Amino acid sequence: MTDANDYLAIDCDGHVHEPDECFTEYLEEAFRGRTQGWVLNKDGARRFVVDGIDHPPFPSSISARKPMTAENRLKVLDKEQIQTAVLFPSAIMSAPYVGGPEDTDFRHALIRAYNSWVADFTSHDSARLKFAAPLAIEDVAWAAEEARRAVALGAAAITLRPNPTLGRTFDDPVYDPLYQAISDLGVPLIIHETTGDPSTAAADRYGIRNAERYGFNHMISHSFEQMFACMSLIAGGVLEKFPELRVGFFEAGCSWLVYWLNRMDDHYGHRILGKQMPISKKPSEYFQAQCLVSCDPGDETIPYAIDALGAGKIAFATDYPHFDSAGGAVAEFLSLDGISPGDQRKILWDNAARFYGLD
Repeated sequence: MTDANDYLAIDCDGHVHEPDECFTEYLEEAFRGRTQGWVLNKDGARRFVVDGIDHPPFPSSISARKPMTAENRLKVLDKEQIQTAVLFPSAIMSAPYVGGPEDTDFRHALIRAYNSWVADFTSHDSARLKFAAPLAIEDVAWAAEEARRAVALGAAAITLRPNPTLGRTFDDPVYDPLYQAISDLGVPLIIHETTGDPSTAAADRYGIRNAERYGFNHMISHSFEQMFACMSLIAGGVLEKFPELRVGFFEAGCSWLVYWLNRMDDHYGHRILGKQMPISKKPSEYFQAQCLVSCDPGDETIPYAIDALGAGKIAFATDYPHFDSAGGAVAEFLSLDGISPGDQRKILWDNAARFYGLD
């Protein structure tokens, strides 16, 4: 057991691989025949299977890790010197786009099952294991009600995919009741992408289900979809309307924001283009007032982001246990050149603690 004084970090964005019981006990019985949960496919690779379709469309040589008990996750945190981890789903990240247009009830059932299961999972040590509750947002009234239910169960945040739903962007006024509900609940909204959604940027160019082009889709989906979401929420006036809403942009690195905020500020300052933004100050000012971005542990561009954004706007994340994460994330971050001890402390601990309201 790690001594309390040896913990160095808060993981603002870790994940869980959902166990069988999420789909055999927590999922409503009427929908259990549609998913096998995490199973080994014909290539011997572990996949989330819905209606016989693997999610996400990994290359055959990539296999998801086995689900982990809460006890074992705490052992990992101790080994990594992480005091608290905020956990996001893995399989259920796909829930907003599985099925067809008529499958809203199925998508809702998957999300309700996950939020109920992860609340029980994190209750093993609710001081160290927190969770972000996912939503599907085709039915905004349902989403607001599920957000309230999830926070009552203990959710530390609400998380949304950045991809468009029913062709809508995040600045569509139809979402205002959801933003109001999240603001009233006092938890942050985290924008977090994954892969496999047919509406993802450039899916048409590289084939979103094409495992042989998965690397291209992975590069594009997280970064570009975050840019679109950031533009909609800030330049589209959402943060202007909801000044108490805190928003995180996670799992796309942090340095893209340096360029993107500058580009948005430049357009805001244009005598014609700026008039199309229903906001009263520069986009970068909304980010500074209400937002946070996560960083990858070994990203050598973090010092540049610190110079432009300030160390107080970046938070440490492991992405563990996904295939592109590994052990030693805290040590990897601390080995980066050009980050002062004070800024290390902000990124590893202070910013996430403040953003999530952790003691």
